[in-house]
Amino acid sequence: MGLEQKIAQAAADMVGARKESGKRMQRGMMQHLRDGTTSRAEGPMRNVPGAYTDPERFEAEKRELFRKLPLFVGLTPDIPNPGDKLLFDAAGPSIVVVRNKAGKLNAFLNMCTHRAATLVHECDARTRMTCKFHGWTFDLDGQLIGQPGSEGFAGIDRAELGLIRVPVAEWHGMIFVRATPGDEEIDVAAYLGEFAPELAQLDFANAEHVRSSRVDVNANWKYALDTYGESYHFGALHPDTIAKFSPSDVMFYDGYAPHHRIGFPRHEMKDYAADPEETWPEIPHGGVHLLFPNTIIQVEKMSPELEFVYGFYRMFPGESVDKAYTLMSNYRPVEAKGDPDMQQWIDVHELVKQVVSTEDYSVSEGGQKNLTYAPDGFRIVYGSNEIALQRFHRKVAELIGETQD
Repeated sequence: MGLEQKIAQAAADMVGARKESGKRMQRGMMQHLRDGTTSRAEGPMRNVPGAYTDPERFEAEKRELFRKLPLFVGLTPDIPNPGDKLLFDAAGPSIVVVRNKAGKLNAFLNMCTHRAATLVHECDARTRMTCKFHGWTFDLDGQLIGQPGSEGFAGIDRAELGLIRVPVAEWHGMIFVRATPGDEEIDVAAYLGEFAPELAQLDFANAEHVRSSRVDVNANWKYALDTYGESYHFGALHPDTIAKFSPSDVMFYDGYAPHHRIGFPRHEMKDYAADPEETWPEIPHGGVHLLFPNTIIQVEKMSPELEFVYGFYRMFPGESVDKAYTLMSNYRPVEAKGDPDMQQWIDVHELVKQVVSTEDYSVSEGGQKNLTYAPDGFRIVYGSNEIALQRFHRKVAELIGETQD
């Protein structure tokens, strides 16, 4: 088999895997529609207000989750060529990810090793990084290659003054960093576990970036994230938006602890819920994926005319326990690359941004303020139908050494 045939076969296999994954989720959603049910935990769960309001717990989350775990920072199409750069400072330290001349990714603390000034301010494609403070210059592998007034640093080996490395990995078109300096490798497949095939089949490496936005919210980052994890609120909070497409409180939960995938069925599925499976319209893939700890990946076919869209929503802690922000980006799949009509994809991004900011996060802000003044003994309650939230909060508590009451 020649190279072109192998590439074609690999693409066909990926499409086939997506179809099978979509069919599995479709079966689960259809069963719930038929039975009038939803995925459930064993029972309700209570949580303390401090999970959202305690500054000490907030600092523990930033340390244990955002500094120690692999964090998704972008896709291969965001930084495709040698010299390309990606800046990431949402987890605390400023980090620059660069693609070197050999095509390999490197990541460094974004600080000059002279006086710690910020090194890279713009994501240009230059093959050198020069500090604007004193002109120290580094190559794409972090080596110090230019040092004006080098005689002033006699006795210090230039090799000791290279940039400080941060672990980085590129896996099936996804880029991860660990926001703590070190030379160890990130084993993405091990971190994802059984969730890995679900993401690998999506072919992110060949997606096309459409638009990115930032949405700030006066609420804890977990309160913002919670809004992506259940359909119980669709009818009450989204009567004129999401509820027009999907029924409330019907959800198929597919767990890959600590990650998960959720399927929200659409109203039109009721029209053929009682029909034999072989007659169902094909759903190539879909779902709302949680890439723990903070990234939602939505794969959605927004209309019959529109190919499915990849939406990435990354929740990050803000400057205090009651502030957060979401970095939103959407991409067209490889099947739609080359389509000259980009506007419809932009419209999807703006629609989601509007719903999230004006509907979901407005509730988050009110709830966050109320939790600040909640009386002693008050407990948040996650219903059995909010299984994704229960498992997420238990995992967060486990990793920071807290116990659930």
